[in-house]
Amino acid sequence: MWLDAARLSITNHELRGHVEVLADDMLEGREAGSRGGHAAARYLMKRLEEARLQPAGPGGAYTQSFQGRNQNLLAKLEGADPQLRGEYIVVGAHYDHVGYGTRRNSYGPWGFIHNGADDNASGVSALLEVIDAMSRGEYQPRRSILFCFWDGEEKGLLGSKHWSRQPTVPLSDVRLAINIDMVGRLVDGRIEVMGTRTGAGLRQLMSSTRLSTGTWLDYTWEIKDNSDHWTFFQANIPSLCLHTGVHDDYHRPSDDVEKINFEGMQEVSRYLLEQLCGLADADQLPVFRSLSRAETPTTQQQVEVPLPAIPSRLAFAWKYLAEEPNQVLVERVILAAGAGEEQLMAGDRIIAVEGRPIVCESQLPAAALAGEAELSLEVLRAESEEARLITTALRGSPTRLGLSWRADSAEPGAVYVTRVVPYSPAARAGLKTHDRIYALSGETYADQQELFDRVQELLETGADKLQFLVESRGNLREVAVSLELPGTTKNDPTL
Repeated sequence: MWLDAARLSITNHELRGHVEVLADDMLEGREAGSRGGHAAARYLMKRLEEARLQPAGPGGAYTQSFQGRNQNLLAKLEGADPQLRGEYIVVGAHYDHVGYGTRRNSYGPWGFIHNGADDNASGVSALLEVIDAMSRGEYQPRRSILFCFWDGEEKGLLGSKHWSRQPTVPLSDVRLAINIDMVGRLVDGRIEVMGTRTGAGLRQLMSSTRLSTGTWLDYTWEIKDNSDHWTFFQANIPSLCLHTGVHDDYHRPSDDVEKINFEGMQEVSRYLLEQLCGLADADQLPVFRSLSRAETPTTQQQVEVPLPAIPSRLAFAWKYLAEEPNQVLVERVILAAGAGEEQLMAGDRIIAVEGRPIVCESQLPAAALAGEAELSLEVLRAESEEARLITTALRGSPTRLGLSWRADSAEPGAVYVTRVVPYSPAARAGLKTHDRIYALSGETYADQQELFDRVQELLETGADKLQFLVESRGNLREVAVSLELPGTTKNDPTL
């Protein structure tokens, strides 16, 4: 597959090569309009020419000059779909930094070269590698992609603001803007994805099946005004920003190459390549969602608060005896825990539930969730070696799936999980709160009511499992939820 080969073409070695050039002392911190900034621009222009991208600046040039010596670099990969080639995705990274640093733009010490290896030689290098990967094969996106290297970001987003005032493609044709800023310090696998709520459905479009183990996406609700995505957000264009976090070297001379996590940069770059291709080829991209202007991380905490736990249906506290794996110890009786004359007592050891010997920790609580009104238990008591049969009453109503969810206007055709009942089929399958559900049995759904109705129908018709497409912190996966109770054995076929 083309995408597999393209992903593999993005290497640590090539990323390091770009960062080492852009963050070299010879470029004197790449201040906008400076000789170091111009040297960086020449390096970028050479890479665009090698990729054979169309110039997208005024007059058929790669450059767009503004405010004297400042210059954006612009290149285009034209779309192949006659219906979509007039739509654009703008993907950019600022290549300037703060030069020698001043009290206004540096945390010090001032007067020393600030190489800006992470800010933003990392983002520029990631975008260069994506461009190189896309130009190696026969790939043609359905919609057009405008690649932008912005100047003057450190002086107030000057380059992107200038382009928005004097765009080289109609601003009304820009469907989405993606900003790559500071992606060189990946820590604990976290890639911050800002702006998915600026367009309904962007979260799902930005989720992936290809993230490496341990890599996850932090879909923050916060939209900061400190980088070039802000220019497009202000223009009512859905806008995203990829970022791996601020650190102690931010805007200091110590932001140097030796501190870059190149394996992390490779992960971000490959992720960007995959998502950019998917977005460029999508049948439709979302329009700007104005409600995102009022949404904050505080709003997120209020909206996404999980539901409280449901009470246990068992009238006794218990403990699975790992050292004696076929027994469950009754630690404490909360209410009279027997439906007949025989009552459970603290210290009793349960060896079977509903006639099935205990084989795992989840067997008793899972049976309690699924039971109608009572459970039959086989119990050993200290003074007797003979098992006794005790029927214990269950509190509350049966729980068949153990899953609660809620809809979100920013995520049409999806729900997010607000409660997973411990030991339920959903819990045993690994579902967690805040997971997103995008499909059931391979088919999408219109809204949460349709999902509820379809799940209900499967439960009522005796399905033995449910198959969900689930997203957990950006990772997409198929999850099979078995509805069979733990400890259930099937008869082997006999001929």
